[in-house]
Amino acid sequence: MKVQYLENGKALNGHDVVSVYNGKAVLGKENIHSTYSSAIYQFATEVNKNEFDQNPKKYVPKYGGYCSIAISEGILVESNAHSALIQDGELHVFYKDVNEDTQDEWNEKPIESKKMAETQWIKLKGK
Repeated sequence: MKVQYLENGKALNGHDVVSVYNGKAVLGKENIHSTYSSAIYQFATEVNKNEFDQNPKKYVPKYGGYCSIAISEGILVESNAHSALIQDGELHVFYKDVNEDTQDEWNEKPIESKKMAETQWIKLKGK
Protein backbone atom coordinates (compact mmCIF):
# COMPACT_ATOMS: atom_id res chain seq x y z
CA MET A 1 0.00 0.00 0.00
CA LYS A 2 1.15 3.53 -0.70
CA VAL A 3 1.03 5.21 2.71
CA GLN A 4 0.73 8.65 1.13
CA TYR A 5 -1.44 10.06 -1.60
CA LEU A 6 1.04 11.94 -3.78
CA GLU A 7 0.81 13.44 -7.26
CA ASN A 8 4.29 13.47 -8.83
CA GLY A 9 5.74 13.21 -5.32
CA LYS A 10 3.80 16.25 -4.11
CA ALA A 11 1.52 16.25 -1.08
CA LEU A 12 -1.96 17.72 -1.60
CA ASN A 13 -1.33 18.18 -5.31
CA GLY A 14 1.11 20.98 -4.55
CA HIS A 15 -1.20 22.96 -2.28
CA ASP A 16 0.37 24.79 0.66
CA VAL A 17 -0.50 22.65 3.71
CA VAL A 18 -0.04 25.57 6.09
CA SER A 19 -2.61 27.58 4.11
CA VAL A 20 -4.95 24.57 4.00
CA TYR A 21 -4.54 24.09 7.75
CA ASN A 22 -5.40 27.76 8.23
CA GLY A 23 -8.59 27.45 6.17
CA LYS A 24 -7.69 28.35 2.59
CA ALA A 25 -6.34 26.04 -0.12
CA VAL A 26 -3.63 27.90 -2.02
CA LEU A 27 -1.24 26.37 -4.52
CA GLY A 28 2.35 26.39 -3.38
CA LYS A 29 5.26 27.50 -5.53
CA GLU A 30 7.68 24.91 -6.85
CA ASN A 31 10.68 26.98 -5.76
CA ILE A 32 9.45 27.17 -2.13
CA HIS A 33 9.31 23.63 -0.82
CA SER A 34 10.38 21.16 1.85
CA THR A 35 10.63 17.40 1.83
CA TYR A 36 9.15 15.48 4.72
CA SER A 37 8.55 11.75 4.98
CA SER A 38 9.38 11.25 1.28
CA ALA A 39 6.82 13.84 0.15
CA ILE A 40 7.39 17.26 -1.38
CA TYR A 41 5.46 20.03 0.33
CA GLN A 42 5.13 23.28 -1.64
CA PHE A 43 4.39 26.62 -0.02
CA ALA A 44 2.94 29.94 -1.15
CA THR A 45 5.37 31.90 1.03
CA GLU A 46 8.69 31.48 2.82
CA VAL A 47 6.84 32.26 6.07
CA ASN A 48 4.62 29.21 5.56
CA LYS A 49 7.62 27.05 4.67
CA ASN A 50 9.36 28.11 7.88
CA GLU A 51 6.20 27.46 9.89
CA PHE A 52 6.01 23.94 8.42
CA ASP A 53 9.72 23.26 8.92
CA GLN A 54 9.42 24.12 12.64
CA ASN A 55 6.57 21.64 13.22
CA PRO A 56 5.77 19.45 10.18
CA LYS A 57 3.71 16.92 12.16
CA LYS A 58 1.17 19.66 12.88
CA TYR A 59 0.52 20.26 9.19
CA VAL A 60 0.92 16.85 7.52
CA PRO A 61 -2.54 15.59 6.50
CA LYS A 62 -3.92 12.62 8.40
CA TYR A 63 -3.98 9.21 6.74
CA GLY A 64 -1.26 10.06 4.24
CA GLY A 65 -3.41 12.72 2.61
CA TYR A 66 -6.05 10.25 1.47
CA CYS A 67 -9.73 11.09 1.95
CA SER A 68 -10.48 10.66 5.66
CA ILE A 69 -14.03 9.35 5.16
CA ALA A 70 -12.81 6.77 2.63
CA ILE A 71 -10.16 5.65 5.12
CA SER A 72 -12.92 5.16 7.71
CA GLU A 73 -14.53 2.79 5.18
CA GLY A 74 -11.26 0.92 4.64
CA ILE A 75 -10.47 2.22 1.15
CA LEU A 76 -7.95 4.62 -0.38
CA VAL A 77 -9.42 7.54 -2.30
CA GLU A 78 -7.75 10.72 -3.52
CA SER A 79 -8.38 13.92 -1.62
CA ASN A 80 -8.96 17.54 -2.57
CA ALA A 81 -7.22 20.34 -0.64
CA HIS A 82 -10.38 22.43 -1.07
CA SER A 83 -12.22 20.11 1.31
CA ALA A 84 -10.38 20.09 4.61
CA LEU A 85 -11.02 20.53 8.30
CA ILE A 86 -9.09 20.54 11.55
CA GLN A 87 -10.25 18.03 14.17
CA ASP A 88 -8.31 17.62 17.41
CA GLY A 89 -5.53 19.74 15.91
CA GLU A 90 -5.14 17.39 12.92
CA LEU A 91 -5.62 18.21 9.24
CA HIS A 92 -8.20 15.98 7.55
CA VAL A 93 -8.75 16.16 3.79
CA PHE A 94 -11.61 14.73 1.79
CA TYR A 95 -12.69 13.73 -1.70
CA LYS A 96 -14.53 16.53 -3.48
CA ASP A 97 -15.78 17.09 -7.00
CA VAL A 98 -18.60 19.16 -8.51
CA ASN A 99 -21.25 16.70 -7.28
CA GLU A 100 -19.93 15.47 -3.95
CA ASP A 101 -17.95 16.52 -0.90
CA THR A 102 -17.35 13.61 1.48
CA GLN A 103 -16.56 16.04 4.29
CA ASP A 104 -20.35 16.37 4.67
CA GLU A 105 -20.56 12.70 5.63
CA TRP A 106 -17.67 13.08 8.12
CA ASN A 107 -19.35 16.10 9.72
CA GLU A 108 -22.48 14.06 10.49
CA LYS A 109 -20.51 11.88 12.95
CA PRO A 110 -17.00 13.31 13.38
CA ILE A 111 -16.05 11.40 16.53
CA GLU A 112 -17.31 8.04 15.27
CA SER A 113 -15.79 8.64 11.82
CA LYS A 114 -12.40 9.38 13.33
CA LYS A 115 -12.50 6.24 15.50
CA MET A 116 -13.35 4.12 12.46
CA ALA A 117 -10.64 5.83 10.38
CA GLU A 118 -7.99 5.22 13.04
CA THR A 119 -8.86 1.50 13.14
CA GLN A 120 -8.97 1.14 9.36
CA TRP A 121 -5.75 3.12 8.84
CA ILE A 122 -3.83 0.62 10.98
CA LYS A 123 -5.22 -2.22 8.86
CA LEU A 124 -4.51 -0.42 5.57
CA LYS A 125 -0.94 0.43 6.51
CA GLY A 126 -0.32 -3.21 7.36
CA LYS A 127 -1.21 -4.38 3.85
